[in-house]
Amino acid sequence: MNRRTLLTFVLSVVAILLASARLSVAGLQDNQTLKLPCGHLVKVLSVSKVEYSKGIMALMVRYQTNLSVDENKALSDEVDDFWKIAVKDVEHYGFHAAIISSNEIPKGMFVTANRMLNFIYEKSSDGKWHRLNRSDFMAAE
Repeated sequence: MNRRTLLTFVLSVVAILLASARLSVAGLQDNQTLKLPCGHLVKVLSVSKVEYSKGIMALMVRYQTNLSVDENKALSDEVDDFWKIAVKDVEHYGFHAAIISSNEIPKGMFVTANRMLNFIYEKSSDGKWHRLNRSDFMAAE
């Protein structure tokens, strides 16, 4: 094998390794469509870090659902399913809190409006994640 062929081969292998490494840490991305374990298709609207409640930093993931915020049980189950995917990013970036914002599809022709519900997940000292119930985080605001 001559030097040029060897160099081309090595560069190809490095490019493949870098591409696969990028895919493994890509995680959630804006405007990404996901199929949840329950089978629902949702669209990631945005992923950002936010400060909430006494300076605690959290990863906030906004997604669009086909469900209504009035469908309490179904939405709660969907958010828990979405969390199974989002928790990987939250832990990868070292956060101990996350806000999952479930957003309805906007309604209206000229003036649009949509409703949303936020669900907060916190990591306890034992390393386990817990979703706060509505009264827990409504009282904290």
